Amino acid sequence: MTARLDLSRSPDDHAAEARAELLGRAAALLNLAVDQLVLASSPADARRACTAAGVTLAADRAADGPLAVARPSAAAPCLYRLGPVDAPLVVIVAGDSAAAGRIRDHLSPPAACLVSAAGDALSPGALLAAEAAAHERRRALQPVYALLAAEPAVSACTIAADGLLLTGRDGDTLARRLTAMGLVMARHGDTFAAAVATAAEARRLARHMGLSAAGRSAHVRRTTAETDVTVVVDLERSGGTITTGVAFYDHMLAQIARHGGFALDVSCVGDVAVDVHHSVEDVALALGEALRQALGDKRGLGRFGFELPMDETRAGVWIDLSGRPYCRFAGEIPGERVSDFPVEMTGHVFRSLADSLQAAIHVQVSGDNAHHMIESCFKALGRALRQALHVAGDTLPSTKGVL
Repeated sequence: MTARLDLSRSPDDHAAEARAELLGRAAALLNLAVDQLVLASSPADARRACTAAGVTLAADRAADGPLAVARPSAAAPCLYRLGPVDAPLVVIVAGDSAAAGRIRDHLSPPAACLVSAAGDALSPGALLAAEAAAHERRRALQPVYALLAAEPAVSACTIAADGLLLTGRDGDTLARRLTAMGLVMARHGDTFAAAVATAAEARRLARHMGLSAAGRSAHVRRTTAETDVTVVVDLERSGGTITTGVAFYDHMLAQIARHGGFALDVSCVGDVAVDVHHSVEDVALALGEALRQALGDKRGLGRFGFELPMDETRAGVWIDLSGRPYCRFAGEIPGERVSDFPVEMTGHVFRSLADSLQAAIHVQVSGDNAHHMIESCFKALGRALRQALHVAGDTLPSTKGVL
């Protein structure tokens, strides 16, 4: 065996390639040409370079975070933050290549670590997680918003990117009302602001005000050396997009969501060139965790539930959202693969779900056709979940007082 070490490429070459790749990804999200974009190490550097180049920013969205790139503004020139708060690399939309060139003359190339952090933040899984987090936070803030907007002392109420903004015709009157409601908000004249960065903070605020935060949804991002998985579950709606890199598995997960009566979004980038095992397993683990989080305190749940015939096949899935993980899979599925899905992974999916959902799941399947047998298991799981996730009343379905 012969090994070859290539010393012809310098670290600068790799850094330039990483910057070019990041610019290409940003250009695709913004639907713009790469030559209109410029990278800067921070918002402050970007603003200084624009001023020095004689370019006036029509919009500055650095505070909105990487998700703003997936929701571009029509304004140009514009500034977007690509990286996380602690590595705030930005991209400047210059408007044209000539303006981009002038701005670039006043900037040094960003450090490789900033480019890497921005690349992670713009990955499909990261953007899906950011979108889900923003949706969950806004939904959890809705009851707080509705209560405050109805206050006579409030002239305007807005759910902002980082919290709540209130304006009153008389700031002192509004301050007294907010104090009486137990709210502490920063004041700037007649405007009051409360920082509410996450859905968890929004739910705590709602509970503090005696309100019930609406919606049952959750998202989980699971990253390993082998996979980058994001799963978003919303038990109050339907639909979603599923991309795991394993086409047959996409179809099976869609069966769970459709028959379970909930929305499911999945993004997985995994080492499928090696084997699909890691992607299939990690998606199942993330799905179970997302479902468990979306259930909340489990009050009013049906808890149990399904048996399903499909042509020559019969599958039963019995589930108990008990908080105690256990799985039993009974059935011999013929063959090694159905399309790009290994037959042996069927039972593994259910075991992974049981572990992360913290539920008892029993599966029994019989039949002749491997495709039908696997699909009937996933459909039956969806139907079992539909029954178990259904809420009727607010009683905890356990004599233990906890699930």
